Amino acid sequence: MQMLEAIQRKIESAQDLYSVVKTMKALAAVNIHYHARAVEAITEYHQSIEMGFQALLKEKPEILKKPILKNERRMGVIIFGSQRGMAGKFNVMVANSFMEWEKDSTFDYAQLKIAVTGERVEEQLKEIGYQPAARIDFPESRYNLNSAIQELLVLVESWRFQEKIDDIYLFYNKLKRGVIFEPFQFHLFPLDQQWLQELALRKWPSRNLPLYTLPWEQLFYSFIHQFFYISLYRAFIESMASENASRLTAMQKAEENIEERLDNLNAQFNRQRQNSITEELLDIIAGFEALAKV
Repeated sequence: MQMLEAIQRKIESAQDLYSVVKTMKALAAVNIHYHARAVEAITEYHQSIEMGFQALLKEKPEILKKPILKNERRMGVIIFGSQRGMAGKFNVMVANSFMEWEKDSTFDYAQLKIAVTGERVEEQLKEIGYQPAARIDFPESRYNLNSAIQELLVLVESWRFQEKIDDIYLFYNKLKRGVIFEPFQFHLFPLDQQWLQELALRKWPSRNLPLYTLPWEQLFYSFIHQFFYISLYRAFIESMASENASRLTAMQKAEENIEERLDNLNAQFNRQRQNSITEELLDIIAGFEALAKV
């Protein structure tokens, strides 16, 4: 009887966990959809920024001729991970992507600054021997992104102007299709010269270029600030979509494992109950036979 009660408690615990897993799976599926729509909106905003750069480059082509100053090849990277666990290989993949890039690079590791978003990826990096200099908590939802982005913008400006960092890269997971995602690397700063040249050569969609009253230098740096903002926003959203895709896959596997566990427990419970019934019947028969002999 005690064995039956112990098995029953295990079944109830597995059923409770099964309910939690199904809820997390449903939430992850919903979040993937919302984040995918947010990525589409970001694309439209990015196109508007491109048009701003394009119009300015048409008027001021000398922007492309400005030299890029180097300060002993000082570099900074921002790695986007997760704040919570139960996300499968999400953090491992982005950490390994950064590690492979760092090993293939020729710069001095001592000249590298690392910042992370999310506690889990920081732990992952420390396990493989890297020490992030800064960490920003990953926001709970896309509605709380602005404060995290502002923190990163302050960090980027500090790296550029105070610590004289020449290159800044973003590492994050990017949703490819369905629930498939892959690590992605983006060169945030300096602006890609080839991209700017393509914008300068692209045909303007109307006959006249837009007028502006600000000094072109001020306008150009305003566009750069907007470009930084939307690039960081995209990194967060893509990372959130990938995290939920990874969590959905992990929860689906967990769901299958729990179902298998429940099947085994129910089979074990039925066998034990049958054995208990058989033992009780044998005891009754033995008692009846003993009485019959008296």
